[in-house]
Amino acid sequence: MARFLVRATASSFVLAILASVPGAAQVILKGVDYWRTPANGTKFKFPDKDVESLCHKPPDPSWNHQVSLRGIPAQGSDWDSAVARLTDARFDGTGNASTRVQFRSLTLISNPPSDTPCGKLIWTARLARRPQPITPMKITKGASGRGGVFSAELALRVEMQANEADTGAYVGSLFYDIKLPDPAGGTPWSFGAGNTFRPGMTEANNCIQVLRQKLGTFDPSSSHYYFISNLIARGLCNKG
Repeated sequence: MARFLVRATASSFVLAILASVPGAAQVILKGVDYWRTPANGTKFKFPDKDVESLCHKPPDPSWNHQVSLRGIPAQGSDWDSAVARLTDARFDGTGNASTRVQFRSLTLISNPPSDTPCGKLIWTARLARRPQPITPMKITKGASGRGGVFSAELALRVEMQANEADTGAYVGSLFYDIKLPDPAGGTPWSFGAGNTFRPGMTEANNCIQVLRQKLGTFDPSSSHYYFISNLIARGLCNKG
């Protein structure tokens, strides 16, 4: 009987501990996270010769090869980009979890049209119709257990489509593999109601504006600047 009481007491103690930690907080279920790109939030600098190749012009060093892009919201939403978490992220005893991520949607447009050797062009950036890269994402809890930081070396394959600003006529497309590395220190996240995963939103309900510099063949001035959460327009968080 004494042994039974010891086992029962120990079991009750373990259950009490588990009950104090929401079960869903131990697993972040796979899902999709949405980004909202502010106006002039993305700057893209074309490698030399690329744009000129669309209209069969010689390389022209007299222009800056740069275009500013803004997001085009998906229908009925305020987000222009979406990244899927492909697997559930289960926290271990040290408060670390991992998953894999992949771009699912991206729509940006030049703002304003850009002057190029091929004339005044409107650029539209979308995901290329090829399999998108899959990259790792690491998630770490903070001291409270209700949030922390995450890191993900995002990669995507993009089609930059050019159309004449005056007529809308299609000029051509350029294709790029782009990497968007993490900002220093990662990006905050927190649990919301029902233990939903809120990327880019702190426990104080501040939405974080994040700058990711493009890597690879692109000029260091190329960047993607966005609010990683689409909850701002719904009044669910403050701009941090």
